[in-house]
Amino acid sequence: MPVSLAVGTVRTPEFSTVALWYDVMVQVEKPLPFMQITCMMGVVGGPIDLKYCSSNDPLLQAEWTVWDGEHIVDHGSIPNRCACKFEDKYIYKFLGSFAGEASKKYVVEVKFTKDGTPLNAVNPHLLVIQHGKN
Repeated sequence: MPVSLAVGTVRTPEFSTVALWYDVMVQVEKPLPFMQITCMMGVVGGPIDLKYCSSNDPLLQAEWTVWDGEHIVDHGSIPNRCACKFEDKYIYKFLGSFAGEASKKYVVEVKFTKDGTPLNAVNPHLLVIQHGKN
Protein backbone atom coordinates (compact mmCIF):
# COMPACT_ATOMS: atom_id res chain seq x y z
CA MET A 1 0.00 0.00 0.00
CA PRO A 2 1.28 3.53 -0.72
CA VAL A 3 2.42 5.39 2.42
CA SER A 4 3.76 8.74 3.48
CA LEU A 5 6.97 8.53 5.51
CA ALA A 6 6.01 11.53 7.65
CA VAL A 7 6.09 11.04 11.42
CA GLY A 8 2.96 9.10 12.27
CA THR A 9 1.29 5.71 12.22
CA VAL A 10 -0.11 3.70 9.31
CA ARG A 11 -2.10 0.47 9.50
CA THR A 12 -2.65 -2.13 6.82
CA PRO A 13 -6.11 -3.44 6.12
CA GLU A 14 -6.81 -6.75 7.88
CA PHE A 15 -5.44 -9.76 5.98
CA SER A 16 -5.40 -13.56 6.34
CA THR A 17 -2.30 -15.72 6.18
CA VAL A 18 -1.15 -19.28 5.82
CA ALA A 19 1.33 -20.80 8.27
CA LEU A 20 4.46 -19.12 6.90
CA TRP A 21 6.89 -16.32 7.73
CA TYR A 22 6.06 -12.85 6.50
CA ASP A 23 8.30 -9.85 5.88
CA VAL A 24 7.33 -6.26 6.59
CA MET A 25 9.21 -3.80 4.37
CA VAL A 26 9.23 -0.42 2.71
CA GLN A 27 9.70 -0.39 -1.08
CA VAL A 28 10.82 2.74 -2.94
CA GLU A 29 11.61 3.53 -6.55
CA LYS A 30 15.10 4.71 -7.59
CA PRO A 31 14.62 8.13 -9.24
CA LEU A 32 16.97 9.97 -6.83
CA PRO A 33 20.76 9.59 -7.09
CA PHE A 34 21.60 6.11 -5.81
CA MET A 35 23.98 7.09 -2.98
CA GLN A 36 21.58 9.82 -1.79
CA ILE A 37 18.66 7.42 -1.50
CA THR A 38 20.72 4.68 0.18
CA CYS A 39 21.84 7.18 2.83
CA MET A 40 18.32 8.49 3.36
CA MET A 41 16.94 4.95 3.79
CA GLY A 42 19.80 3.59 5.88
CA VAL A 43 20.63 0.86 3.38
CA VAL A 44 24.36 1.50 3.03
CA GLY A 45 26.54 -1.58 2.78
CA GLY A 46 28.97 -0.64 5.53
CA PRO A 47 31.27 2.00 6.99
CA ILE A 48 32.98 2.69 3.67
CA ASP A 49 29.64 3.67 2.07
CA LEU A 50 28.86 6.01 4.99
CA LYS A 51 31.49 8.43 3.66
CA TYR A 52 28.94 9.39 0.98
CA CYS A 53 26.29 10.24 3.63
CA SER A 54 26.00 13.59 5.37
CA SER A 55 25.20 11.73 8.61
CA ASN A 56 24.70 8.23 9.99
CA ASP A 57 21.11 9.11 10.90
CA PRO A 58 18.82 7.88 8.09
CA LEU A 59 15.42 9.44 7.47
CA LEU A 60 13.67 6.06 7.40
CA GLN A 61 13.15 5.09 11.04
CA ALA A 62 10.19 3.07 12.25
CA GLU A 63 8.71 0.73 14.82
CA TRP A 64 6.26 -1.99 13.79
CA THR A 65 3.61 -4.11 15.48
CA VAL A 66 1.58 -7.04 14.18
CA TRP A 67 -1.90 -7.35 15.67
CA ASP A 68 -4.35 -10.28 15.79
CA GLY A 69 -7.45 -8.38 16.93
CA GLU A 70 -6.40 -6.76 20.23
CA HIS A 71 -3.48 -9.20 20.72
CA ILE A 72 0.10 -8.23 19.79
CA VAL A 73 1.64 -11.05 17.75
CA ASP A 74 5.09 -9.51 17.22
CA HIS A 75 6.84 -6.13 17.20
CA GLY A 76 10.20 -4.53 16.60
CA SER A 77 12.04 -1.57 15.21
CA ILE A 78 13.87 -0.96 11.98
CA PRO A 79 17.23 -2.77 11.96
CA ASN A 80 20.43 -0.68 12.09
CA ARG A 81 22.13 -2.94 9.54
CA CYS A 82 21.39 -2.76 5.81
CA ALA A 83 18.56 -5.38 5.90
CA CYS A 84 17.86 -4.44 2.30
CA LYS A 85 17.46 -5.67 -1.23
CA PHE A 86 18.21 -3.87 -4.49
CA GLU A 87 16.50 -4.49 -7.83
CA ASP A 88 16.60 -2.61 -11.13
CA LYS A 89 13.58 -0.45 -10.30
CA TYR A 90 13.21 -0.75 -6.49
CA ILE A 91 15.04 -0.67 -3.18
CA TYR A 92 13.55 -2.58 -0.25
CA LYS A 93 14.22 -1.89 3.43
CA PHE A 94 13.19 -4.77 5.68
CA LEU A 95 11.53 -3.61 8.89
CA GLY A 96 11.02 -7.07 10.39
CA SER A 97 9.29 -10.42 10.04
CA PHE A 98 6.69 -12.49 11.85
CA ALA A 99 5.22 -15.99 11.81
CA GLY A 100 1.71 -16.18 10.43
CA GLU A 101 -0.76 -18.82 11.54
CA ALA A 102 -3.21 -20.38 9.08
CA SER A 103 -6.57 -18.62 8.86
CA LYS A 104 -5.68 -15.91 11.39
CA LYS A 105 -6.37 -12.28 10.52
CA TYR A 106 -3.66 -9.70 11.08
CA VAL A 107 -3.08 -5.97 10.86
CA VAL A 108 0.42 -4.50 10.62
CA GLU A 109 0.92 -1.11 12.22
CA VAL A 110 4.04 0.93 11.41
CA LYS A 111 4.95 4.05 13.34
CA PHE A 112 7.40 6.27 11.46
CA THR A 113 9.46 7.95 14.17
CA LYS A 114 11.47 10.43 12.08
CA ASP A 115 10.29 12.78 9.36
CA GLY A 116 11.07 10.89 6.17
CA THR A 117 8.91 13.07 3.90
CA PRO A 118 11.84 13.77 1.51
CA LEU A 119 11.55 10.06 0.64
CA ASN A 120 7.90 10.53 -0.42
CA ALA A 121 9.34 11.62 -3.81
CA VAL A 122 10.38 7.99 -4.44
CA ASN A 123 6.84 6.56 -4.14
CA PRO A 124 7.16 4.55 -0.89
CA HIS A 125 4.96 1.51 -0.33
CA LEU A 126 4.50 -0.62 2.77
CA LEU A 127 4.62 -4.31 1.86
CA VAL A 128 3.72 -7.40 3.87
CA ILE A 129 4.63 -10.48 1.86
CA GLN A 130 5.50 -14.13 2.34
CA HIS A 131 9.20 -14.43 3.16
CA GLY A 132 11.24 -14.91 0.01
CA LYS A 133 8.47 -13.83 -2.40
CA ASN A 134 9.81 -10.42 -3.51
